[in-house]
Amino acid sequence: MTRATRMGVFAAVVFSTAASLTGCSTADIASEAPDAAPAERPLLTKAEANKTVDAYQKLNNRANAQRSASLMAKAEGGAVLAMDQAYFTQIPALDKSDVADNLAPFAYVNRTFYIPPASSKTNWFLVRTQGADLTHGKPGKLWSKNIRFLVFKRSGDGWRMVVARDFGGSDVAKVPHIALDKSGLMKVADPDTKIGKTAPSQLPELVTDLWVTGGHNTPLANTSARRTGSSWYTERASNLDEHAWVDFTKTAPHPGDVFAAKTADGGALVLSDSAVDETFLAKDLNSYINLGDSDKPLVQHNPDARMNKVVRHYAQTELGIISADGKPAVYSIGTQVTKVDATPTPDL
Repeated sequence: MTRATRMGVFAAVVFSTAASLTGCSTADIASEAPDAAPAERPLLTKAEANKTVDAYQKLNNRANAQRSASLMAKAEGGAVLAMDQAYFTQIPALDKSDVADNLAPFAYVNRTFYIPPASSKTNWFLVRTQGADLTHGKPGKLWSKNIRFLVFKRSGDGWRMVVARDFGGSDVAKVPHIALDKSGLMKVADPDTKIGKTAPSQLPELVTDLWVTGGHNTPLANTSARRTGSSWYTERASNLDEHAWVDFTKTAPHPGDVFAAKTADGGALVLSDSAVDETFLAKDLNSYINLGDSDKPLVQHNPDARMNKVVRHYAQTELGIISADGKPAVYSIGTQVTKVDATPTPDL
């Protein structure tokens, strides 16, 4: 992923890795308790998960260096891929120094893997990690003290990274402990099963509601991410005059996935995709809309024309927690315009 989406806004046993890989295997654990039931088989091993992350970051760095959307499609999927491919399209209109910083080589360090049992029929695993600059082929300075969670989902021809969001700043203290079974494997939460009054699958709807209504009567806890999301609604007309109208709408159906892991306190960690559309409409025949520079590369025909209607399509990813008593909170939201539909004003 690009640094723009990197910074924006799980288990055979829980294994941690740094420069060298250490830890015991599930076979070691089983041998210590010969009378115990056989350990569950993990979806993939620690070594396989670590190689998956290594291969991902290597391929991602190559895609960034070449500005290659097709190469990125071999590393990522879902909303993350759509966001990064759109960013590549926008590059000609962006500040060169910002682009260089956003696409600088990186590495994921301090990894902890949470992998579900194969019997769960789950096709994804989680990684807790931190990002670092890659200097002379080796991990260097950490980006920050943020804690990142990555979701890797198995596709037909391998693994793809599909969600990456952070606990940042003071919210790092909110990072939950993932619940593990007797074999040390991640307990997966059913996205549609309610915890208290809230199901994990409701998080995308709660997030998009921040854009559409400002979060009116939202049950989301008052976090920095919630306030930022609501500000898109409250400030939506800040750069418009009385000749134009703008509003957000939800896309339907929900475009992506919801990934939920049970937490040790009875709640759930949730990572998901969502999407909203932002529609600008000139209010009369004498009014028009000019596209911003970063929008123009996403418009195929005549982007410099005066527009009667403009629709920005945004892809989003989010990270949140459902508490044991069913109270939801969102701690990170990534947003990127991925497509722009523009209708020129009619000739008079």
